[in-house]
Amino acid sequence: MPTLLSMTNTDWITLALVVITAFYAWATLKILRANESMVSTMQDQQNAAMRPYIVVSATLRTGTQLFYLSIKNVGKTAALDLKLSIYKNFFQLGEKRDERNIANSAAFSRVIGSLPPDGQLLLILGNGPTLFGESNTNDISPLQFQITAKYKSGPESISEASIIDLRPYINTAVQTDPIVEEIGKLREEFVKLSKALKN
Repeated sequence: MPTLLSMTNTDWITLALVVITAFYAWATLKILRANESMVSTMQDQQNAAMRPYIVVSATLRTGTQLFYLSIKNVGKTAALDLKLSIYKNFFQLGEKRDERNIANSAAFSRVIGSLPPDGQLLLILGNGPTLFGESNTNDISPLQFQITAKYKSGPESISEASIIDLRPYINTAVQTDPIVEEIGKLREEFVKLSKALKN
């Protein structure tokens, strides 16, 4: 094996080519790994953008004191084999009867085969007086409870827990829609006009 002092020009060129080839192989491997990571990230982002998302929330019907439990798929694809569970009994409208227990409703006692994008389930919880009145105890219509939604997106299984808290609505005003109010006033005037024409 030649020493550094006895190396010919051909040996130096060969050594340089080996070093350059090794560098290119190392750089190519780094680029390949970066591309694999980028492709994996893009696939994760695409899956996240296209998968179903079940959002569980309490909503108040505009112009009323009526509260609903909303279960909605806000994602781009259907939520498959959706199983809902509630960790406390919740009796609708403050009526402590089995048929009023949300845990016994079809939405919570059966698997929902498919909830499509924008598909929504609305279950009545109660109105302001029944929920926030003194007669409501924590074992009838609790003001705070948890709901878990388990479902599939393709082969992936998803489990999400949502805390429903009605307490912030205590002593708040009812939201109204000005257009609905004006239509209501027009209806009242129409009824008055109809009665006047009959007389």
